[in-house]
Amino acid sequence: MLDLTNELYNKIKSAVLKLYPNALVEKKYQATTTTFPYVTIADLDNTETSHNLSYGERQSQASWKIDIYANHSTGEIVVKKIRDAIVPIMEDQYHLKRITAKPVDNVLDTTIYRYMLIYQCKIDESRKIIYS
Repeated sequence: MLDLTNELYNKIKSAVLKLYPNALVEKKYQATTTTFPYVTIADLDNTETSHNLSYGERQSQASWKIDIYANHSTGEIVVKKIRDAIVPIMEDQYHLKRITAKPVDNVLDTTIYRYMLIYQCKIDESRKIIYS
């Protein structure tokens, strides 16, 4: 299985920290964070879609969810700047297909602005090629 999560995480973290050096970028959501902006990237799925009879030439479909959080009156502006730094990584560098890009109500604390991105791609495991 070709796992891109660490590679995506490192590129996203670098881009976010260039904009906001004190931001927190993690792979796991913590409901009680006090550091903002806060970005998480998580695997959603990695499903095998096909293989030949000898279990070679495997293909899969992988997806990731990225949540961006910021607080105070500038939360929306901060979140959108971070989003605009992440999109070129996911779309221009990795050619992933954007499934969702939208603000989401943050039910735990409505003073925090939250934006969600979901990306997916098809992966040829044996040739290590990404298709959108």
